[in-house]
Amino acid sequence: MRLEATRKRRSIVGLTSLIDVIFLLLLFFMLSSTFSRYSELDLGVAGVGTGRGQTPKLIISVSTEEGVRLNGKVADLSDPDVALAPFIAEGVTSAVVVPKGDVKLQTLVSLLQNLRNSQLKSVSLAN
Repeated sequence: MRLEATRKRRSIVGLTSLIDVIFLLLLFFMLSSTFSRYSELDLGVAGVGTGRGQTPKLIISVSTEEGVRLNGKVADLSDPDVALAPFIAEGVTSAVVVPKGDVKLQTLVSLLQNLRNSQLKSVSLAN
């Protein structure tokens, strides 16, 4: 009596490597995608422009020691419309923010957000 062992059926295409490739592609696209965008500030860089040589009429300096200054005078920009009203009445439409010393990033971002909500048309950041 002769017993024959059943032969293993060999698949033509190996699916293990295909599954690995699909898994790696899935990981790549998941890690390289951005699912949510945080708040963005649209800023210009001072000194870059059309080259007309116009200087801004409003310079806002920020420092930890002196606080916020508008053209050298101490000001409170918690309500930017009130603080900027004299400059806007003169026709100022743009401003340059100059951080001095070790200004905290949160302080600078809060100031830029307040200026963005004001009546100024453009705000640039200088170093």
